[in-house]
Amino acid sequence: FSQYEDFLAAVTKAFDPKVLFLTVIPVVAGLSTTLYSKLLLSVLLTEYANTIVKWILAEDRPFWWLNETKEFSSLNRPKIYQNELTCEPSPGNPSGHLMTSTTYLFVIFSVLEEYLGKYGRTARVTLRTVYYSTLFFISISRMYFGCHFLHQCIFGILLGIVMSKVCLSHRLEKYIAKQSGMRRVAFVVLICVVMLALYWIQKLLGIDPQWAVKMAFKWCEDPFYLKPTTTLVFSAIRLTGSLMALAIVGPIQKAKPLNKKLSVPMVAAMMAFEWIALDYTPRNYGVVVYFLYSFLLYFLFTYAYLRWVPALAGLEKSKSN
Repeated sequence: FSQYEDFLAAVTKAFDPKVLFLTVIPVVAGLSTTLYSKLLLSVLLTEYANTIVKWILAEDRPFWWLNETKEFSSLNRPKIYQNELTCEPSPGNPSGHLMTSTTYLFVIFSVLEEYLGKYGRTARVTLRTVYYSTLFFISISRMYFGCHFLHQCIFGILLGIVMSKVCLSHRLEKYIAKQSGMRRVAFVVLICVVMLALYWIQKLLGIDPQWAVKMAFKWCEDPFYLKPTTTLVFSAIRLTGSLMALAIVGPIQKAKPLNKKLSVPMVAAMMAFEWIALDYTPRNYGVVVYFLYSFLLYFLFTYAYLRWVPALAGLEKSKSN
């Protein structure tokens, strides 16, 4: 597959959960507030589930397993190819790329399938072929760079499909929307308590919750490949900030149509500002400041996409309606 490395690298980068969250998903906010809300809820709950399951299963990634396992001796131990996409400091199962992408694409393709339903079976078959082909190429790219084993990719897809079905349930969305803002915030706090409990239970059992970070540092050929934004702790902070904003605003089941000439450039400007703000994340003032800044950043921008974009770019219904 070496001749296709550039293509596989592009696939891995394009479907990185962080990239999806900072680029592709916000674009939807400029097109439809309702769809953005639905997509945001689905992806956030899926990523939370991914983080929790990873902590529970605590499985190795190929790039350090090959060096740690006793299946090989020093004479026949294979050497795995590494680059900046390989060294992720989090447990390997299930694949976050596959689980998140499965849910994200499921939501998008469900909307497209409904919209293109007038074209009949051909449109449906085409969309599903593209859907599964995309997941196939993501799986190949993750295995090629030594990020995941095959079973971790398959498990990520299966869990992603389950989460898609759950999150797209109208009952779930209606139930969450009916709750008061305080109850929704309490639910987010409960999720945080569960994650903190998992963290400390591992410590009490003599398991280092940061073991995957240490394995990545130990076996990554270049420590500069490692990024703190790919750790489970940072993922939890990022998700909590965005989910807290969604909890305060609430799932938006009905919203005014957007004036695309205004909403699209508005969202583009906000996305650019968010990337700039991320580049200026304070890294020399301790982990508390780093995490607090990240939490507030994701909270504010998610809130802005949900509340400010429809407020400033929403079209008023005509009196005749």
